[in-house]
Amino acid sequence: MLKILQQYKKRIDVPLLAVIFFILSFGLITLSGSNLDSPNIIINQITNIFVGLLIFSILIFTNPRILFVYAPILFLLCLLLLVLVHFFGVESNGAKRWLAFGAINLQPSELLKVTLPLMIAWLYKNNQNNISLGIHFLAVFIIFIPVYLVFLQPDLGTSIMIALSGLLIIFLAGIPWRLILTSTVITIISSPIIWMNLHAYQKNRVLNMLDPFTDPLGTGYHTIQSMIAIGSGGGFGKGWAEGSQTNLQFLPEANTDFIFAVYSEEFGFFGIAIIFILYLLFIYRIFILANHMQDTFSKLLTASLGVSIFSAIFVNIAMISGLVPIVGLPLPFMSYGGTSMVVSLASIGIIMSLNNHKTLIAN
Repeated sequence: MLKILQQYKKRIDVPLLAVIFFILSFGLITLSGSNLDSPNIIINQITNIFVGLLIFSILIFTNPRILFVYAPILFLLCLLLLVLVHFFGVESNGAKRWLAFGAINLQPSELLKVTLPLMIAWLYKNNQNNISLGIHFLAVFIIFIPVYLVFLQPDLGTSIMIALSGLLIIFLAGIPWRLILTSTVITIISSPIIWMNLHAYQKNRVLNMLDPFTDPLGTGYHTIQSMIAIGSGGGFGKGWAEGSQTNLQFLPEANTDFIFAVYSEEFGFFGIAIIFILYLLFIYRIFILANHMQDTFSKLLTASLGVSIFSAIFVNIAMISGLVPIVGLPLPFMSYGGTSMVVSLASIGIIMSLNNHKTLIAN
């Protein structure tokens, strides 16, 4: 047993895992404070973390070459699941995002946060000696397919996160600046078309970001309540389980998308500063590991997985603060949810596996 623990310790990055455990702990503390009458939520979240850590532990002992070889198959499997969601998905609040397998609800779009970067990194690794405009356009096409399928669910927030995780790899692979500027101009020019294809509630969320008080009881309600919760926390917060916005049920989706508002109300500016420091240490450590990788595939995949998680962190906190539209995105390692938690911990497991085998892969 001692030997197994020693092997396990050698394969983990202690600073990164320590930061993640602190964030997980804050998440559980916040969830337990806002669900004193619903202990099942805490039990379910602990189960989610346990499953995530189990997959994490398997991945850190897995040779990344296996992931590389099966990257296209894993990506195609996720595309198939997205298509099945369209026909057989579980509908909630007007959106089909989950597949029901008995008591388990699987959200395939979350899996793409791993499989899409894996697929794009595989593409560039296989063509690393001949990266042309054709390869860049092929990568964009590969990204577009799942992003469009997720957008149709509709799930604007997750589709943006998936697109960012793939586009970052294209950027790191050395896409010409001329093409970047051209793509930016085309996006700006086509913005009216994009706007016309948004759902009515998505348009309202964008308008609500500009001034939530134009419709305080409608589209602006969520933003206003979360801003009140954050502001009412003051310097040191109202105390654990003492948040009035949460306890009086003014905050929507308090366990998932708006858990940061719950945390802010209970622990105030001091608590927010601690979480910010932990998340910054998280992304800093990811980039340290990416910089130490010795091959194209590992560098691209590590950076993409890290930035994918950090982008979700940034967008979630900015959304709750009223800086970006409400897009329905969980806060990694803190929000309640099975698929999101498992995928986030699995991403870290892949990164540590790449770090453990960096010399083997490079050779």
